[in-house]
Amino acid sequence: MNEKQLREDFKLRVAGVEDGSYCFSVSCNKEFFELAEIEEVLDGLLNLRIEMVRNEKLISLSFHYEGEISMTCDRCLLPVNVPLNFDTRLLVKLVPIVEEGENDDDDDIWVMDENIYELDIFHYVYESIMLALPHRVVHEDDANGNPTCDPAVMDILNKMNAPKDEKETDPRWDALKNLNLED
Repeated sequence: MNEKQLREDFKLRVAGVEDGSYCFSVSCNKEFFELAEIEEVLDGLLNLRIEMVRNEKLISLSFHYEGEISMTCDRCLLPVNVPLNFDTRLLVKLVPIVEEGENDDDDDIWVMDENIYELDIFHYVYESIMLALPHRVVHEDDANGNPTCDPAVMDILNKMNAPKDEKETDPRWDALKNLNLED
């Protein structure tokens, strides 16, 4: 699928649509993540269900995201699958004239010209996914609480974090330990 076709999937036609409820589905796959330049996501599939309720001057959009993405583990740098399941909401107010700066106050309320043909939700979906990504991504621990990351990497990390032997001190500093400073 080319870029133009993919972007078309994220455009909701509103012109000539009767008041009422509508439901749409779209998938956010590897092509979406590449087009949106979400570098944190290696691969994956998020199914997006959009429920639109259209009234004369208001469009209410409810988004439900569900699926799994692949990200890089922060500890061992191998891919790890991360399940995502979340909801967002967007309100679109339709007005005769859009005042400058009217959309600056709230990211979840858009003010649009009542004569618009379609809503492009691509960037909104991108932002919602970015906000839902976990801050720290690591493989889950096993039942005993041990990390399930790459064993070779875990060995290196354990060696780096091992306590240092305190017997290895510089003899020049050892002489200073015997000074009596209380006289």
